[in-house]
Amino acid sequence: MSNRSLQRLTRRSVLGAGLFMGASLALKGCGTQSNTTASVTGGSNASGSAIAGPLVVASFPGTTDSLYRETLAPIIARETGISISALPLLAFEQVARLKASPENPPFDVVILDDGQNDIALREGLIQPFPQDKSQNLSDIEPSFLDTRGLAPIFYAQGVVLAYNSERITTPPTSWEALFNRNIGGRVGLVSMNSVLGTSFMVELGKLRGGSEANIDAAFTALRENLSNISGVAANPGALLTLFQQGEIDISPMWHNDVLTLKSRGVPIAMALPESGTAAARYSLNIASKPTAGIERAAAYIDAMLGQEVQSAVVGSPYFYIPANQNAPFPAEFAEIMDISSIGDFMTKSHTLDWATINQQRSAWIERFNREVQA
Repeated sequence: MSNRSLQRLTRRSVLGAGLFMGASLALKGCGTQSNTTASVTGGSNASGSAIAGPLVVASFPGTTDSLYRETLAPIIARETGISISALPLLAFEQVARLKASPENPPFDVVILDDGQNDIALREGLIQPFPQDKSQNLSDIEPSFLDTRGLAPIFYAQGVVLAYNSERITTPPTSWEALFNRNIGGRVGLVSMNSVLGTSFMVELGKLRGGSEANIDAAFTALRENLSNISGVAANPGALLTLFQQGEIDISPMWHNDVLTLKSRGVPIAMALPESGTAAARYSLNIASKPTAGIERAAAYIDAMLGQEVQSAVVGSPYFYIPANQNAPFPAEFAEIMDISSIGDFMTKSHTLDWATINQQRSAWIERFNREVQA
């Protein structure tokens, strides 16, 4: 992905762009007439202050974008009267835009991974979640609760090996399979700007003797095998496009993206590396000075942690690991990943030390762009 300067994002541009969640979608979800005011009436917290109305949020490009667009917006509108307008951005882009306008943040609520949450919290860009305003907190997987007072994890993903089941008949067992010349040069990677890209590079570095603090070995491995790399996607959503178009046959990928493509009839399979599945966790957090107010932002987050939303998050065709313990697990998880609960997933996977990774991540991204993506 070429280095592009981040354009300033205003609340008006998000609300007015109609990217995917405006009044029309909220009206559809609420089953109302064409009266915009009616679509946001009702819905109040225990103190009686209204929570209904517009809310600007961030999502991620790709599968999360589709989830928000097609499924979650109507649920949120129906349950709370909140009409969400969202823009899909990678986590580091969200943080960059919060930094650019801390007094008038472009988002009321962001969705960030553990690493970017750490940065945003230290820089005062997000604030603790008001737990007393949550009705769903007691249903959240205990390991998904935040000890610093931030909102609970919204969903999780695992980094797996995705491969074309028609072209690769022997399931790979290690990240080293990416460098097998018999694959035919159709290896796909994703930018280190993404959590997926950085997680993969750390896992590869650790496999070759490195750590979260040192991934030189991963860069060496890629440099030695550049001729085997057919494409480097700007984000995980673009990686799926490369796979669907047949431009790559094997790549690191989120577990849920593999299942999503498989549900669409794409000849794709998933392999769990012997070194283990790296898990990434994401939470929704309130900006330090939300224009829509803390009440509405908190009500949105709480609804997103509720059973109906969480059942949609884990269900086909999205397949994220949910936070709410009452959300049913689809059969695909047991069949392909040998897990039947959130606890199973967390037991059989591992998280990365993002506090350590963050100390060098910017330099790693620049190096990746220069040595691999150029």
